[in-house]
Amino acid sequence: MHTSSSRHTTQTRDQVLVAHAANQIARTHLSQDDFAQALSRELHLACSGKAGSKDVPDFNDPKLTSDASEFVKATGRWLRRVHRWISGESEFPSWLEEAWVSALEPEYRDQCINELASRHGLVGARLLLTAGCANKSYGALIRVFGELIATGSEIFDDQIMGAEDMPHLPEFVRECRQAMSRLSELEDKATTLISEAQPPLRSIA
Repeated sequence: MHTSSSRHTTQTRDQVLVAHAANQIARTHLSQDDFAQALSRELHLACSGKAGSKDVPDFNDPKLTSDASEFVKATGRWLRRVHRWISGESEFPSWLEEAWVSALEPEYRDQCINELASRHGLVGARLLLTAGCANKSYGALIRVFGELIATGSEIFDDQIMGAEDMPHLPEFVRECRQAMSRLSELEDKATTLISEAQPPLRSIA
């Protein structure tokens, strides 16, 4: 399942968020329960008070983990809530959005951010705070370039891009956006380092 730009006119923002979570669950070893646990963690990391007011269990809370009976009940309630959001049985609340994206695995998080950003003509680039982040972005760039070359080879095997390439184009667009996102991150990091290395200008009295 691909959540590409070709479906922007038919998918709401909430549906995009849910689709990327469902895509991750379908394509990886991580289950819906794993995603629910990650979502709970991200909600409490982002704003513990808000999470508590929305009855989101904190599975790292000693009070909860020390009571086996209550832990099982809280886990069951939370898993059912997450299942209803993913299945569409319950309305997707706006306070979930940021933590929902953060709970996704990096590859699916990037795809989700890029798709949401592209609706406004933007690229979902992140601020790289450490050298390690830059290294991860470079690694991700190399990976997506490999995917882009493979998809592009299918499209340009006849040296033109046309309507007959439609089965490959949504994936090609997704990979192009991912590449632009990683390039933007690396450019910003390099530009910042260059600026920081410049000697400060001294005013002339």
